[in-house]
Amino acid sequence: MDRLDALKVFCTVVETGSFRSGADRLGVSTSSVTNQIAALEARFGVRLLNRTTRRMSLTDEGRHCYQMAQRILGDVGTLEDDLSGAHLEPRGLLRVDMPGLVSRLFVAPVLPSFLDRYPDITIRATVSDRLVDMVEEGIDVMVRIGSLPDSGLVARHLMPTKYICCASPAYLQRFGVPTRPEDLVDHRCLNFVLPKTRQIRSWQFIRPDQPDEAALQHSPAGRIAMDHVDSLIAMCEAGAGIAQFMSLSVSEQLRDGRLIAILTDWQAPGPSVSALYQHRHHRVARVQVFLDFLVDIFKEKISARD
Repeated sequence: MDRLDALKVFCTVVETGSFRSGADRLGVSTSSVTNQIAALEARFGVRLLNRTTRRMSLTDEGRHCYQMAQRILGDVGTLEDDLSGAHLEPRGLLRVDMPGLVSRLFVAPVLPSFLDRYPDITIRATVSDRLVDMVEEGIDVMVRIGSLPDSGLVARHLMPTKYICCASPAYLQRFGVPTRPEDLVDHRCLNFVLPKTRQIRSWQFIRPDQPDEAALQHSPAGRIAMDHVDSLIAMCEAGAGIAQFMSLSVSEQLRDGRLIAILTDWQAPGPSVSALYQHRHHRVARVQVFLDFLVDIFKEKISARD
């Protein structure tokens, strides 16, 4: 038994969710996959997968094996890249993880053009906002919004954001336009609930005459608070009130006129968008061309916005 091949089969089964799907992806028979997993379990002396006629799940040992296997296969892949000249030619499997907002608005619409430009690259993308261990999960490039973990990863800045207060044209026509944060007390405000802490997020402002000072924290009262940004945007479009969003979230609505930015002199800077990768991948061509692709995408968006 080739243990590296067996580990690759095991990881594929875990990622696809079944022996048959794993076999289809690998282009082998289901019985071959079954035998490889059985041989791996016999080699380690533990059960890696719980399987019934209806479902399959990882055992604790299987979960640990999967995490370690991802790291081992990633290291082997890096070695193969170095020895085969992959740092010169963009090719191979590229694993990417990014937030849904970034995927929907920025990356997914233009990803086909990237694949046309680099026909030897295959992309496996996951869309999430969760904390991801790039090493354990074998991620090559991860896009994140906000403060970056002190993890030894290399960061490439993609875009700054700012906090924008906005409302629908119909709401502003009916209730008027506030000119200072203090005026929000007379308006219907829609608040965002932070999913992790379940606390209402404070609104951020800077004084027009003191733009270099720290942002002011303001918490307007409101009858509606929600932890789902898209739903909050939909309510704002429907005229339910005023809300403060990260500029990235409402760029389409502001461009189309469905929402109008207000209190623009008081806008505070928001979290930055960055691409993260492991230092050991700094010479891998497929990683570098994808990073350059991301930089170009966001640069175009910034130019179009300005």
